[in-house]
Amino acid sequence: MESSYHGKKYCILGLGHPLLDIQADVNEKFLKKYGVQANGATLSGPGQKGLYEDLLANFDLTYVAGGSAQNTMRMIQWLLQDPKRISCSYLGCVGNDKSGEILLQNMEATGVQTVYEVSDTLPTGVCLVLVSGANRSLVTSLGAAAVFSSEFLREKPAWDMVEEASMYYFMGYFLVSSMDSVMAVMEHAVARRKAVCFNLGAPYVCQCFTERVDKILPYTDFVIGTGDEALAFAEAHHMKHPSLAAVAKFFAGYGWVGRPRHRLVIITQGPDPIFLVSSEDMLVRTIPVDPIPPENTVDTNGAGDAFAAGFISKFITCGSVDEAIEAGKKAAAYILGKSGFSLGPRTEY
Repeated sequence: MESSYHGKKYCILGLGHPLLDIQADVNEKFLKKYGVQANGATLSGPGQKGLYEDLLANFDLTYVAGGSAQNTMRMIQWLLQDPKRISCSYLGCVGNDKSGEILLQNMEATGVQTVYEVSDTLPTGVCLVLVSGANRSLVTSLGAAAVFSSEFLREKPAWDMVEEASMYYFMGYFLVSSMDSVMAVMEHAVARRKAVCFNLGAPYVCQCFTERVDKILPYTDFVIGTGDEALAFAEAHHMKHPSLAAVAKFFAGYGWVGRPRHRLVIITQGPDPIFLVSSEDMLVRTIPVDPIPPENTVDTNGAGDAFAAGFISKFITCGSVDEAIEAGKKAAAYILGKSGFSLGPRTEY
């Protein structure tokens, strides 16, 4: 599988939910009180009523720019440090408020070309990041992030960004709210022979929106997910006694819209080995993950976003899957040592 970058100008467009992350250190009792699973990700519902108010009243909070696809675009640009050759751009929707302004400033400071649709009726989305030991749980209130419209996408300057991009990156979360927009970009990608990288995002996406995931898979060149997400997908498809190897092969051989091409599937498991399958040969490889000392792990928030950033940034520049996996591991380890998705000076990397 070769990189599509050959020294020419290359742009990666991310589409997703721009969120303001609000982080707090909590304990297991607090998670149980609000029906939140350790290392889980869910949309805020009746079971989480009063959660935000409880955090405001009783915990020290940290505010960080977030949203998974947004995190990945920021880190790719931060890693490459060469926007004249390889640039990142991003589309999403925020509220007409201070939080939206903070997110835009943060993206521009990293060098990511960012265009937000602005809602006058809904606030900027927030993600409550509940850190318990080395685990993190995400409870999201999408707000304006959920109303990104295909009408906005098809207008300037958003559609100009779609046309300028060489690769598209999005998470399963975005399928839940903006399927029409995703399909418009996918059809453009196939027609223009551009690369698509899809990150499964969360188990609930694979379980509750299986038909949408199924519809997207034939357009993809890269599929990235965790073991929990892959098994949730297998359960939704009623696969009997599925192994991660079997699910990875299922993704790899799913079929294609348009011309047949190669698909690379990467399933991560935190500290456990990574499963890797290419549709080119359908062989399952396992790649060990270097152990990270507990004292070097602050929390797991954003580690998956960082892995995707490291992988993509290396693959498009060198075309080596092995080197790209190593770069993904390094990027994830860097973020594991941070509180939230914080990018420090590039020289410390």
